[in-house]
Amino acid sequence: MLLLKDIAAAVQGRLIGDGEASVTGVSSIKDAAAGDITFLTHRSYKRYLPDCKATAVILGRDIETDRLKHMNIIVVDNPGLAYIRAAELFLGPVKNAQGISPLAFVATGAHIAEDVSIAPYVCIGDNAVIERGVTLFPFVYIGDGSVIGEDTTIYPHVTIYRNTSIGKRVAIHGGTVIGSDGFGYMWDGKKHAKIPQLGSVEIEDDVEIGANVAIDRASLGKTVIKKGTKIDNLVQVAHNVSIGEHSIIVAHVGIAGSATIGSNVVLAGQVGVKDHISIGNNVMAGGQTGITKDVPDNMLVMGTPHMPHREWMKLQSYLKKLPALFERIKKVEQKLNLEENDD
Repeated sequence: MLLLKDIAAAVQGRLIGDGEASVTGVSSIKDAAAGDITFLTHRSYKRYLPDCKATAVILGRDIETDRLKHMNIIVVDNPGLAYIRAAELFLGPVKNAQGISPLAFVATGAHIAEDVSIAPYVCIGDNAVIERGVTLFPFVYIGDGSVIGEDTTIYPHVTIYRNTSIGKRVAIHGGTVIGSDGFGYMWDGKKHAKIPQLGSVEIEDDVEIGANVAIDRASLGKTVIKKGTKIDNLVQVAHNVSIGEHSIIVAHVGIAGSATIGSNVVLAGQVGVKDHISIGNNVMAGGQTGITKDVPDNMLVMGTPHMPHREWMKLQSYLKKLPALFERIKKVEQKLNLEENDD
């Protein structure tokens, strides 16, 4: 439970109403009940305010408050960011019991900081380093020589192969595999000969990786995910890929080997990226885009093969007109055939 005045201070908002009101949780504007704080990120939801039962609402400065005397209000510059800060107050830390469970296996050569949470059935390999504040949930595997940075949380059934480097404040969700062999083979005349995968994976600080993601180790050198990048569930990142800072990679994206992704890039759901190409900074690719060649900085692309978004939109308008166009052509052909027959 928090007092409304404390929430207002945390989100740096202007409070209108009872600062001593108790708030027990956060809810959507349609489902909020007494004790909840809710938020309005778009004017279209304003219609729900008269009947809203929430104790308080977070609003932008563009929303008139004169007719909202029945509820407490926090006015902010950015309601979306204010909601995030308010929700974090109720989230609380994600922790197992402090210390190392007697049911965990820790190799004698591993280096474990004092302030850690290592759950039952965790396995930590030789020369692995677990820094302070790390939380490892049950059935996490940390391979030989891997480093897990401070305040990182690794959820159940995550597999971290050997010599993988994970930065500080990273979150890795269940079922993810980091550092498995890259998919590299060469035909020797009789069979597919496997190319040894001798490289590693480096995940920098403040990265979040969703559930059931696969990030392959490099054949040589490193596969790199740079700081602040967020990866959704069910993403494939192949060997020697580099993803820049603060990028967003949405579910079902597949990035082929040795592709380079810039900073502040957004790849929407089911985007496919060809191997050995480069995507510049600030690029956005719409859902199901097939990126087949280099993309310069600041581009918005769509389609397969990818093209500038405006060009793709124009093609979509043409596609909608194709049935009518075929009908016109059919009528022209019929007319021409009639004229030929008359001759």
